[in-house]
Amino acid sequence: MLIARDLRLDVGTRTLVRGAAFSVQSGDRIGLVGRNGTGKTTLMRSLMGDVEPTEGTVLRSGRIGFFSQEAALPELEHPDATALERILMAREIGAMQRRIEEARARLDSLEGEERDRAIAKFSRLHDEFEAKGGFVAEAEAKRIASKIGIGNDELHQSVLTMSGGQRRRVELARILFAETDVLLLDEPTNHLDLDAKVWLIEYLNSYKGGMLVVSHDLPLLDEAITEVLALEHGEIEHYRGNYSHYLVERDARRERKEKERKHQDEHIARLEENIRRFKGTTDKMAKVARAMETRVDRMKRELVEVQKSGKKVKVVFPQPDPSGRVPLVVTGLAKAFGDNLVFIDIEFAVERGERMLLIGLNGAGKTTLLRILAGVETSDLGEVSLGHKATVGYYAQEHEQILEGVTVFDHMREAARLPDQTLRTLLGTFLLADKVEQNASTLSGGEKTKLALAMLVASRPNVLLLDEPTNNLDPQAKEALLDALTLYEGTVVLVSHDTDFVAQLIPDRAVLMPEGEMRFFDEELLDLVALA
Repeated sequence: MLIARDLRLDVGTRTLVRGAAFSVQSGDRIGLVGRNGTGKTTLMRSLMGDVEPTEGTVLRSGRIGFFSQEAALPELEHPDATALERILMAREIGAMQRRIEEARARLDSLEGEERDRAIAKFSRLHDEFEAKGGFVAEAEAKRIASKIGIGNDELHQSVLTMSGGQRRRVELARILFAETDVLLLDEPTNHLDLDAKVWLIEYLNSYKGGMLVVSHDLPLLDEAITEVLALEHGEIEHYRGNYSHYLVERDARRERKEKERKHQDEHIARLEENIRRFKGTTDKMAKVARAMETRVDRMKRELVEVQKSGKKVKVVFPQPDPSGRVPLVVTGLAKAFGDNLVFIDIEFAVERGERMLLIGLNGAGKTTLLRILAGVETSDLGEVSLGHKATVGYYAQEHEQILEGVTVFDHMREAARLPDQTLRTLLGTFLLADKVEQNASTLSGGEKTKLALAMLVASRPNVLLLDEPTNNLDPQAKEALLDALTLYEGTVVLVSHDTDFVAQLIPDRAVLMPEGEMRFFDEELLDLVALA
């Protein structure tokens, strides 16, 4: 169970949350909603104990599992831990299994009585592991991993060698496998395909503990939650029902407040008019006017507060200098990681102004191919050729270009040699104007996405390589990005599992990975996008 009492959270001189009071108890399924940058992730980290509140307290009981939206490499129990070991370590049996494997490995190097003692130790560990349900639990861990898209080969892969998306799936499996009383989930559906999302919603609906989830995945919020905590302008407001009900009730509450405020303002205006009339007349009426002034002062202190609508993100990609007719040519690309062949003999050419979509299941090599196109990864075979005057801008889904210890403004300066005022104005359109001196690595996931997009806008490329650009974005920011890409006259190569976003962007062609088959885009391919 979690209980938050009068929480206040400050970042620098900015107050993110004030006066927050709520609880997460067994059976609660709560969605924490709000625009990017309102403080949802900071609040979650404070509930977990990773961030100390400026004021207030958090009471915790039972076992709490926290799934972070960040894909940073976790602190591993063993440097060479596999994905399966990482998941199993969420329970005591994980450490036991590691001791069993270490004991097994020692047997070959021992002889005589020392070997006999080692065999006896191995046997005891094995029996203890079995008695504690280790083999049943391992099967359960594998089942959960499979349901959220972790293949058998990935289970035995070192976590150190995994991509950010793979690590997030491993961490999600670990949290779900752990025997928790409360789940804190921050954007859990990022990097999950459609089947995995459906399974996760079913799992959360059957979860017996308390749950607080941050997500911009509207189906998840509609199907897996029964309450909403809305964080706006630093304050939390409670709503019953799912996300769709919240939207209706939020607008109704706002309308009621606006009507009540209008009535109060009109009443105050009438009293002030009478005060002006009475003040210059008789002593008796002047006394009445003073009484009215006291009443007006009290009414002004008790005015219903109607929050202004938040500012909106504005995304505009400047029309770039045109490239040649074929800005990007891929010839005979192949890539493998150790014994894992990701793809081979990929060939295609992208024409100026084209929107091309890379489609494939998790692990099909979409991100790897995009990284090769961007020049941040090398292929084992083949080459990528840029056409005449082609300039590439790359958006990495794991925000790899956002560096630890570098301010938001210095990231912008590195992206483009533009006047400081121009860069500040650009950051303002992405609602980052108040964060220019902040360490960029401390931004929320949605804010990192906005910074990465602002850096792309500043660099004015004529070829955009975008890897899941809608992850972590709130609905308004996602709509702004879609509008910007629709008007952009350059070339776009996109990886996305967001079917609505892809359908509205209307790509020209698609490359099906890992085979590399080229097809003209049609609505039938949206089913494959959902599985990506």
